[in-house]
Amino acid sequence: MRTLSRFLLAVPLIAFSLSGAGCGKSEPLYPVSGKVTLNKAPLTGGIVTYLPDESKGNKTKFSPSGKIDSNGNYSLTTDGKTGAPAGFYKVVVNTETPGMGASTPPGEPGKAAPLAPAGAVKIDPVYKDITKTPLAKEVVTSGAAAGHYDLQVQ
Repeated sequence: MRTLSRFLLAVPLIAFSLSGAGCGKSEPLYPVSGKVTLNKAPLTGGIVTYLPDESKGNKTKFSPSGKIDSNGNYSLTTDGKTGAPAGFYKVVVNTETPGMGASTPPGEPGKAAPLAPAGAVKIDPVYKDITKTPLAKEVVTSGAAAGHYDLQVQ
């Protein structure tokens, strides 16, 4: 009888766990890293943000992002974990650092680009606006060719 009682208590817990409720079920993430260039030279700072392109079926709730290092390299993280969910994204690049003169989040629709803080590399504001950016990428589950996630801005 004791075994049956334990089993009956365990069934709801197992069902609850498998449903994803309460355990922070997340989408699988895939490695995304690339290089950002400005006039064929590495962009030496900023943030790259991938915003889900719902018009191409990407319904993820996440917007993976990554800092651009001094060599122009970036790697995306999603909710504190390395990688990004698969799917199509519009990509924005912001060279302002939040809290240092940037008054508008990167890619906020309908907003003018914030003024760059002293020393920030200025790029065309079109790359900062989700409604205007020409940059788009597909995060693939495997076999991304070298340079697949590289970005060029002006």
